[in-house]
Amino acid sequence: MSVCGSCWVSVAAALSFLFFSTPVYTQHTKADPLPSWNEGATKNAILEFVRTTTNIDSPQFVPVEQRIATFDNDGTLWSE
Repeated sequence: MSVCGSCWVSVAAALSFLFFSTPVYTQHTKADPLPSWNEGATKNAILEFVRTTTNIDSPQFVPVEQRIATFDNDGTLWSE
């Protein structure tokens, strides 16, 4: 199954918002940060990644100034 380029832009935008906001999603947050996404392993893995990398008490914490996002529109990186 192929995913359209604009769909990846939406995914990348959502992830960059989550990743570059501190803190974005904590255990105390009641609202779903990705309400249009289907529940499942992928969504849970992304949210867990964001939780652990934005939680200052986590060993996987990444300081804001070290966070980098790469966007892929059509299967190739922009730098290509």
